[in-house]
Amino acid sequence: MDSLEDAGVPRALYEELLRNYQQQQEDMRHLQQELERTRRQLVQQAKKLKEYGALASETKELRDLNRRLQDVLLLRLGSGPAIDLEKVKSECLEPEPELRSTFSEEANTSSYYPAPAPVMDKYILDNGKVHLGSGIWVDEEKWHQLQVTQGDSKYTKNLAVMIWGTDVLKNRSVTGVATKKKKDAVPKPPLSPHKLSIVRECLYDRIAQETVDETEIAQRLSKVNKYICEKIMDINKSCKNEERREAKYNLQ
Repeated sequence: MDSLEDAGVPRALYEELLRNYQQQQEDMRHLQQELERTRRQLVQQAKKLKEYGALASETKELRDLNRRLQDVLLLRLGSGPAIDLEKVKSECLEPEPELRSTFSEEANTSSYYPAPAPVMDKYILDNGKVHLGSGIWVDEEKWHQLQVTQGDSKYTKNLAVMIWGTDVLKNRSVTGVATKKKKDAVPKPPLSPHKLSIVRECLYDRIAQETVDETEIAQRLSKVNKYICEKIMDINKSCKNEERREAKYNLQ
């Protein structure tokens, strides 16, 4: 201070400048904190917007499925036009060449009929078969047994076996991506997205009879891949156990 006074700077002016400097530093800290809070809020809002976009897409899909279910119910009640099944079958088209190879790979317990034009309605009975949509047919007796199955998990797993069969399921994966639990795991061919969509639609029709809450429906449908993955793991585990029993028996 003595040196400042010697330089001609009054003490009062120095103290005022010092207070202003300290106040500016304090204001700067507040601004930085506010900017950080704003940044976090923006990040959270961006996440919410992303989730909302996904939810909106799922909601639209569920509404479309709901309209389809209403059409089916109206047909069952006789409010819609009568369907001549033989006429529809006679108008069926052959599948595209690239799809034909995919269908031939999936030898399973369900029967595949070429996609018809116009599109055939779901749950039509014909010659001991039930049409699940998009040309996928399953055994009528097994289908009726499936309807009394308790729980989404068991229903989905049993339906997957009806559509693909255990021989196909044990050699496939839901997405075609190798598991991360094993470093040297080789990815298996994915299940047909076409048939996966049929599984989801059937489960949706079942859930829609229990609730109209779209959030609950979306949450329950989101577990379809998980259920089928668990079923594939159960089938492979059962096959390995059977192989061990046979090997042990052969050694005796």
